[in-house]
Amino acid sequence: MIQRIQTVYLAIAAILSMLLVFLKFTLASLGDYELTAVSISLSKDGVFEVTSSFPIAGTIMLGLFLTVYGIMQYKNRKFQVKLVQAALLVQLAVGGLVFYYADLMVGMAESNSATYSPVLAVLLVNVVLYFLAIRGIKKDDALVRSADRLR
Repeated sequence: MIQRIQTVYLAIAAILSMLLVFLKFTLASLGDYELTAVSISLSKDGVFEVTSSFPIAGTIMLGLFLTVYGIMQYKNRKFQVKLVQAALLVQLAVGGLVFYYADLMVGMAESNSATYSPVLAVLLVNVVLYFLAIRGIKKDDALVRSADRLR
């Protein structure tokens, strides 16, 4: 049901989650390194070292699946709320994994700190969108329950 505002919130969150798979989470500073959803690339003295960071991509995909499946569960609002709450927790886990792998990358690059990309703001935007969607679903549920009482 596209006309419901929580569906719009969840659709925007799904689109932003898809973008996370393709964008860089860190900016190169002291060394030539980058962190994406699938790899950590590090260049030292012209030699490239690539380490897998597939848990980030897998977690993003899990959150994307939960979000899209949550959109389709518009008839079962309680289950939809649980799916969106799970997607919210997965999104927070993505943030934790990004910071973990960035710390791992800093150790590999032997630098003092990582420079994070503004792309990480997408994680916060998704969290806000999930909260707004949960609130919208609960409002819909309250509206349906009040209409049932009138019958």
